[in-house]
Amino acid sequence: MSRTTTGAQIRPGWAIAPDHDQSQAQLPRRRWRILQSAKPRMEPGGPVPSWIKTPEDFVRWLASRLSINELYTYFRDLEAIAKMSCDLELLRFSRRYLHGDLTRELAED
Repeated sequence: MSRTTTGAQIRPGWAIAPDHDQSQAQLPRRRWRILQSAKPRMEPGGPVPSWIKTPEDFVRWLASRLSINELYTYFRDLEAIAKMSCDLELLRFSRRYLHGDLTRELAED
């Protein structure tokens, strides 16, 4: 199954700036690394699919592979990481899924 996300809007603070501006790209790259490294170990392990362009795409992909308890744990971990690193955008992102019904809806899809 292949999903296309043409026209997907990247959240502010997540878009990676062009290569010539490394200082602007550092924080978004860090956020993407956190999203990927905080996920639970999954079988089969492997790279993130190429169709993932936005954090929401990443969450949809995770939701298709994890149980609802694992999703909640993932977002609680993201929230803790965001608090420790003082990353307000990552904190907003994690709380959007933690404190809403979005995680449950994703797990049911």
